[in-house]
Amino acid sequence: MFAKLDVPSQRPNDADVIIVGAGMVGAAIACLLASQGRSVRLIETRLPEPFSPEQPLDLRVSAISQASVALLDKAGAWQHLQQMRLCPYRRLETWEQAGCATRFSAEELGLPQLGYIIENRLIQLALLRRIEDFANIQTHTPAAVQSLQQNGDHATLLLDDGTELQASWVLACDGAESLTRRLAGIGVSRFEYRQHCMLINIDTEFEQEDITWQQFTPSGPRAFLPLPGQHGSLVWYDSPARIRALSALDNEALAAEVRQHFPTRLGGFRVTGKGSFPLVRRHANDYHAGRVVLLGDAAHTINPLAGQGVNLGFKDVACWSELLEAAGDNWQDPALARRYERRRRPDNMLMQSGMDLFYAAFSNDIGPLRLARNLALNLADKAGPLKEMALRYALGLV
Repeated sequence: MFAKLDVPSQRPNDADVIIVGAGMVGAAIACLLASQGRSVRLIETRLPEPFSPEQPLDLRVSAISQASVALLDKAGAWQHLQQMRLCPYRRLETWEQAGCATRFSAEELGLPQLGYIIENRLIQLALLRRIEDFANIQTHTPAAVQSLQQNGDHATLLLDDGTELQASWVLACDGAESLTRRLAGIGVSRFEYRQHCMLINIDTEFEQEDITWQQFTPSGPRAFLPLPGQHGSLVWYDSPARIRALSALDNEALAAEVRQHFPTRLGGFRVTGKGSFPLVRRHANDYHAGRVVLLGDAAHTINPLAGQGVNLGFKDVACWSELLEAAGDNWQDPALARRYERRRRPDNMLMQSGMDLFYAAFSNDIGPLRLARNLALNLADKAGPLKEMALRYALGLV
């Protein structure tokens, strides 16, 4: 996948920026910084399986916002994604009781679509394909970080193969359990929800419409995401014990449970794959320490209720790349890291708090509260400018 290229510098292993993690966020920031002329070292422990049209769809998918589409296009990866597979969605609906729903549509904003449902692996592959075009990105894979040392001007990483790398900035893009974050001495606050999330891939009787929907229940939401052709992704939130029990079922028995607990609008289907994970909110106590800066899940994770996780990560990418570009000859200034945190922390906290509010409001069956939240959904559907503003914020358009 990657070409091993020598990048001229003061020392053979010096670079402007080292990026730890070549997932969606790490690969995106690599492309954007390389396009600015920065020399980049990219470290990754394991590469994704190459794409083939015959492959079954992956369980891990993301609802990519219009702002994230624009970023992927700027990074030069969108054209590669269009050659693989993706599914546009133009409508979104959420409800608890019939007749009390909030609906959003691309038409309300004059957009061709609200976004796309895309497999995470394919987003990463498209970005990695773009990385091959840059002579100023050198990759180390498979490789892992063993140690980190810093002084006022640079950071030095030692890899497990004995390679020592040095750069002015180290970007931690290595996920929620980031080793780079720990080596930098940055702590994290953590909250475990009383729910797990199950992902279920289905083949459907008919090709999907352009809508994604979500129904709230006291035990957790039930959501549907359209996938290309006659495919879909179901998201089932429930107690850890319930999700463990569902995970133990074979596909046929699981399909029977889905038919019993999901809306009938789902139609005919068969289960083709399943997986689950616990719901955990994390937020780093700081977004930087010395020359180390956190992006994406290394800085924050969120309840996936609204599918905003990777979109927030791409906002981090856009912010950091814009700060370095605007800094010009002062791109090594330590103040940039503080500026980055001041810009990104409030937005990430707002989204985390919003998701927690939804979680708290809908995770019970108290009669008066149930009535109030359904009235709120109904009122939100008729909120006019406020509804449009909320949608534009969710899409990253404001």
